Amino acid sequence: MIAVDAGNTLIKVVVFHDSGSVDGLKTWPAAAYEDCLNWLKQQSDSIWIADSSARTWPIGQQVSAASNWGFDLEYSAQIGLDRLASLRGAIHRHPRSAILMVSLGTCLTYSYLNQDGVFQGGAIAPGWAVRLKAMHHYTRSLPALPTDDLTSPADWTPSDPRTSSSAQSMMRGAFQGMIDEIDAEVERFSAINSDLIVIIHGGDAPSFVNHLKKGIFANENWTALGLWAMSQN
Repeated sequence: MIAVDAGNTLIKVVVFHDSGSVDGLKTWPAAAYEDCLNWLKQQSDSIWIADSSARTWPIGQQVSAASNWGFDLEYSAQIGLDRLASLRGAIHRHPRSAILMVSLGTCLTYSYLNQDGVFQGGAIAPGWAVRLKAMHHYTRSLPALPTDDLTSPADWTPSDPRTSSSAQSMMRGAFQGMIDEIDAEVERFSAINSDLIVIIHGGDAPSFVNHLKKGIFANENWTALGLWAMSQN
């Protein structure tokens, strides 16, 4: 089975064995959609696709908000398919549990599934790189910081709020601000359900997970896993 996790900047293709273990991973820039499509047309395995950028694929099984996700939605139909597919993957790993997926990517998203199997949304906020870019774009007086391959600032001291440059101030505002924001939001969800399983994922997750009070990190493509789980129904 082949799972396609197509986002705004990257298309990730995960090939699964029948057992659910990963056989291989391929990636294309989103702009290389045609190249990815041509490769998929040469494959004989079943193909499941979650496209968060609203492209229509003339191949395989493309999921939508109306697909059978294995849980109920108390939410509008306008929702990122990556959020739903990731939750489906988390359910496969943690069945019959209340789950909070915290995704750190272009946006910072919270996706909450209660203990009764009902998706009840969660906040969406700017991600790490977006925050840094926005400060430069909307002020011009603040520097344009590099946002490719962001990593945890060296010698980070959360308890010391002092800074010595605009660049350092921006990085502290974005990085520590997200840490504090995530910790506070997770506590709010934990007040709803104390047995909550919190999963931290997304491209920026490795830089943040060791600074957060709660949450487990697994180096897994939850969206692709969710598509594989759906293909087994």
